[in-house]
Amino acid sequence: MTVDSSAGEVVPWEPTDLVSTLLSLGARQVVQQWISSAHFLDDHNDPVLLTMTGDEDCRFSRLVHQVNLELAPVVILNELLRKGIVERHVNGQLLLRRSAYAPPQPKLPNRARMEFPVRVVRPLRRRRYNDFG
Repeated sequence: MTVDSSAGEVVPWEPTDLVSTLLSLGARQVVQQWISSAHFLDDHNDPVLLTMTGDEDCRFSRLVHQVNLELAPVVILNELLRKGIVERHVNGQLLLRRSAYAPPQPKLPNRARMEFPVRVVRPLRRRRYNDFG
């Protein structure tokens, strides 16, 4: 887990490359909010199951509107379902699939990155027209 320096809160998850590659900006922001907001995490810091109706605290539309009031929850949900990021259970609850988030990876400081030696490429010697062999 890492600590978000701007808000001072614990960030237990980060979106995977799958989410970053497949989803639109709005859908990526919704997934980011789902895995980072304490309101949408359970006691074990796992993303909670969300509903489309009923309990006002765990509604998918509330999650979407926390990100951006102009986003349509149904449009975002359809994208997440179509891309396989969210799964709908028989009882109607929405589950964020585990392939959408992972523990944060430690960032290496700039000086600790591997430096590859620079290979100097010299031009090939050209043959003169009168060289044989």
